[in-house]
Amino acid sequence: MAKKMSRKVQPVLIIHGGARASFPKAQMEGLFRDQMEAIVTEAYAILGSGGSAIEAAVKATELLEDHPIFNAGRGSKIQADGKIRLSAALMDGEKLRFSGVFNVQGLKNPIALAQRLNNESSRSLSDRGAASKAREWGLKFRSPYTKGRLEEYRLEKKGKTGTVGAVALDSKGRIAAATSTGGRGMEWPGRVSDTPTVAGNYANELVGLSATGIGEQIVDFALCAKVATRVEDGLSVKEAMQKSFREARKQKFHFGAIALGRDGSFSAMTTTPFMLWAVHTGKAVKISL
Repeated sequence: MAKKMSRKVQPVLIIHGGARASFPKAQMEGLFRDQMEAIVTEAYAILGSGGSAIEAAVKATELLEDHPIFNAGRGSKIQADGKIRLSAALMDGEKLRFSGVFNVQGLKNPIALAQRLNNESSRSLSDRGAASKAREWGLKFRSPYTKGRLEEYRLEKKGKTGTVGAVALDSKGRIAAATSTGGRGMEWPGRVSDTPTVAGNYANELVGLSATGIGEQIVDFALCAKVATRVEDGLSVKEAMQKSFREARKQKFHFGAIALGRDGSFSAMTTTPFMLWAVHTGKAVKISL
């Protein structure tokens, strides 16, 4: 592992709103673009004022969870039994510390619980245990159902939007990755997605990543951990992503990821037709739908 940086660096924040098989309807494009810009700008303000990578990544993910157009928190997809179960993960790249929440119901911001767990001895909780600890810590609960998701469930559709996530680099050179999901839609109750694993969310001192797409394939490919290992082995962030996604296309895997390096370099790639993402470099904001 490389030595820590002592000089002040330019903070960067990159977020995603999910990989997609089809583009949003024309009348929705403006809404997606506006929300991605607003979220990356609000969360970046934490970095701009000297805040930590963890704070910024969590804030961005909370904002994504709060908006019903994304598949996380409010607006999550409904499973086969009519329930919504939420999962989220956070990784502190400086401390090499992962925390995750699996299949918790009714929690307003699953990423907030993952953040609280990041400093505990038991850092991954599921279902009732996660809900119990969230209540103990006074975290907020609310219904995640929306009219759109209920209509999808009635028609037995899986929906089109995917997992959300954020990766942040702060002025001290620290990296954090956060990811949150409402699942695949119509899946078996109890199914565990890639999100609360190092395949779907990972960070170390050199790079952070958040994935989106078909969770089983992300786990099969060990996506985020694989890219991070290649960066540790000397590839640039872009080179590591390009190599990994060339391999993924050969396997006909359907997923995407965002990656952010300690030098401020970033990459967003997908094997799907579209992926929603935005980056704030401190000098400019770029949005891709």
